[in-house]
Amino acid sequence: MVCLTAALLIIGLEVTVLTVALPTLATAVGASTSELQWMTNAFTLPFAALLLPSTALGTRGRKPLLMTGLALFAAGSAVAVQADSASTLIASRALMGAGAAAAVPHALSLAPSLASPAGRQAAAALASAGFALGLPLGPVVGGSLLVAFGWQSIFVVNVVVILAALTGVALVVPEPRRRRVEPVDAVCTVLVLTGTSALAYAVTEATVRGWAHPVILPVFLAGAALLSAMVIRLIRTRSPLADAALWRHRRFTWSICTLSCITLLLLALLFMIPQYLQQVQGYDAWATGLRLMPMMAGLALGAVVGGRLATVVDAKWTLVLGMLLWSLGLGWIGRLSHGSSYPAAAGALVTTGLALGFTLPTALGALTSSLPPEKATTAHALADACRQISAALGIAVLGSVLNATYRRELRAEAPAGLADGVVDEARRSIAGAADAAATLPAREGEDLVTLAQHAFVTGMTTTARIGATMTVVLTLLLVVCMPTVRREPTRAA
Repeated sequence: MVCLTAALLIIGLEVTVLTVALPTLATAVGASTSELQWMTNAFTLPFAALLLPSTALGTRGRKPLLMTGLALFAAGSAVAVQADSASTLIASRALMGAGAAAAVPHALSLAPSLASPAGRQAAAALASAGFALGLPLGPVVGGSLLVAFGWQSIFVVNVVVILAALTGVALVVPEPRRRRVEPVDAVCTVLVLTGTSALAYAVTEATVRGWAHPVILPVFLAGAALLSAMVIRLIRTRSPLADAALWRHRRFTWSICTLSCITLLLLALLFMIPQYLQQVQGYDAWATGLRLMPMMAGLALGAVVGGRLATVVDAKWTLVLGMLLWSLGLGWIGRLSHGSSYPAAAGALVTTGLALGFTLPTALGALTSSLPPEKATTAHALADACRQISAALGIAVLGSVLNATYRRELRAEAPAGLADGVVDEARRSIAGAADAAATLPAREGEDLVTLAQHAFVTGMTTTARIGATMTVVLTLLLVVCMPTVRREPTRAA
């Protein structure tokens, strides 16, 4: 049980652990802002696309697939340790994402089999908590490792823990009795992977090359066509990849929509805020991880209060309140400026943490309770896939808004005397601006850094306001469309 929980925690950490390392990686491997986006998306895209087919393949044997996934994750981490370029790091992250997709659903499903019948529910909850805790802990753990041992240590820890978990699984975890073998829809798997990747590529690269570039629009349209073909296939066939009938349950549908939206916003937030704290406010990676703790505190408090509220007023109204908190927190971030103090940012982080605590556990609970038990495994796999796709598109879309605004502001305000090469280097990323400034005389370098900081904050606040608008729209949709479950009053025995 310890091996499975530790592996799930490490995989959960991997989703967000690089957020505080992005400025360092931008310098260490010469990555642009779009390449930093791909370092995040390279993990989430294969994770999302392969999660459902991996679940279906598990009917042929869950333990072998779990071990294969852990081995792929460890191999990708080992490659990342040696990476000396952005492309190598992106490729290693893609391999880790594929391994995570193979490992996570089977680690979660095998955990209860290691406990006695009375303890199976607790074992399942422990395994799920291990994976879920990785998301908020990622920036803190990543910042500590980065300062103490360098960015490679983030991946070294992966290798050590996963190899230990792999050994434990091989020796201790039994192979349960196989269930009815389910076919795997390879066509839908290819469609979702290629379609989502094409959309993410087009949106990300459009900020650098422009939509007029001869490659961007065709790739975008191809991605949209591939995803449309996947949806049509799901509707017209009884695809084993996802039961289209699930979407007829409105509580399930709106729970998935809420989970997808908050995952999109959270990943976009964790892409922006660490860079803001490091590159604008001047904190190192460890201090940045600590200064993200108000979000963790808000998350813990929100989960407790939101859980109790959901039992009183129903999940729907808890989600509505949580989405309003998201609007408030993102609107707060949208009002930060270059000269804002840390307490101003901390207040916004506490609010978004509260919002996450209100919405994430409540949406997961509403999703589970909205369907019959025999649909639970498919529903959770589908929910996880939607969340990972949303994470990738969130980084692509909102990250591109940040990048496009930053590049536009920097080009518009750059002093006329600066060489084009210096401006181009500064426009790659805010970390690139700091490197370019180091090649200039002191006064000019300081001016360039200040200009880049102002441009980044403009991009961040613009992105946050767009996110706040999205949450307001979703709040209204939840009020109108999500059904409420009426609870019968309990009677004393």
